Amino acid sequence: MTKASDMSRPVIGRRAVLAMGASGAALAAAFADAVPALAQAGRAPAPAAAPAGRVVVERLDGGVLTIGIDRAEAQNRFDPAIIIGLGKAYHQLDHDEALRVGVLYGKGADFSLGLDVPAYVAGLASGQLPVKDPDFVHPFGLVEPYRAKPLVVAVQGGTKLGGHELFLAADLRVAASDAVFSQAEVSRGAFPGGGATVRFVRDAGWANAMRYMLTGDEWGAEEARRMGLVQEIVAPGQQLERAVALAKKIAAGAPLGVRATRASAHQALSSEDAALAAILPEFRRILQSEDAKEARRAREEGRVPVFRGL
Repeated sequence: MTKASDMSRPVIGRRAVLAMGASGAALAAAFADAVPALAQAGRAPAPAAAPAGRVVVERLDGGVLTIGIDRAEAQNRFDPAIIIGLGKAYHQLDHDEALRVGVLYGKGADFSLGLDVPAYVAGLASGQLPVKDPDFVHPFGLVEPYRAKPLVVAVQGGTKLGGHELFLAADLRVAASDAVFSQAEVSRGAFPGGGATVRFVRDAGWANAMRYMLTGDEWGAEEARRMGLVQEIVAPGQQLERAVALAKKIAAGAPLGVRATRASAHQALSSEDAALAAILPEFRRILQSEDAKEARRAREEGRVPVFRGL
């Protein structure tokens, strides 16, 4: 192994990178109004003073790059530093000819409970966002350039909301038996903005995806495997080791053949690109709705929200 490196420079979050023609101030205002409505599910709210996250990458023998989300004290919620770190790690994977496969994982008890909305809004308000760095590949695969090399993901504990969408964006998925999944934005007056409405439906089938996205219910690792979302389940603590083993098997294949196989398969799914690119306008509309405001009030008042479809 070579030494790990820190790729935690704070820049862009998963939503704003799509705001090509939108006003950053307007988007920030929409987020600010919906911050409580989008509070991520988990054991506890992200600490207000949680330090910035970081993404740690490490090159392994055989052309494998491990990519670790390191913000366990906030259940690995995505702040701008994590999103830009992921994007730069994916760019490194694609553009370093010695690298063949990536392995994504989260440190601590949870893979990720999704977006840290207050940190994201602060990034917008400070003018850090959006970023136009050329060495960035969108980790949710919503805009070009798209990742070209295979990615294996290893998850444990909470894998929810944006964390689940990042999981869905990988090519192969390994889960610890204690993994708990959720795509519950509708119960928070929000909308899945990281690709779940496309990839969850594609991989699990319409009714399976609707069963969980429309009810907001959680599901476990065995149910994820039944739906085809998880390829392997292992004991807690073994998920990263197994993901690396799979990555090394892929890396041992002919590089041109591996990339051509993935590219051909993606070409067959190219109609998804337009659907993914259309997510942001709907996401912004929902954020500014009366229901999103009601979700905020209900959270502040400790009650169940009453949604009216406005």
